[in-house]
Amino acid sequence: MLSNDELTRGMPFILQLREAAGGRPTWVETLRGENASRWYEIYRHSDWAMLRQEAGRVFHHRVTAEEAERVRHAGRCVVIRTDLVDAGELQPAGAD
Repeated sequence: MLSNDELTRGMPFILQLREAAGGRPTWVETLRGENASRWYEIYRHSDWAMLRQEAGRVFHHRVTAEEAERVRHAGRCVVIRTDLVDAGELQPAGAD
């Protein structure tokens, strides 16, 4: 569960998926408030259908594996990592 302080100040979320070509694309976003709560629930329940539908609107900062590791080691964060979702399955921003 995220604390009130984490919701207010923001919590880093790391999203790592798979690609058909074998890569591991990774994005990092600092989410706050209701957005952080929603993504924490997506993570907690492994809601891959919702991830496919909403990640393209939320995760925009693609990073290297090294950059993601720096964020992961810098403090508390949420890491969403799954092989059940291909990066090509994400709906693009603005698609509804």
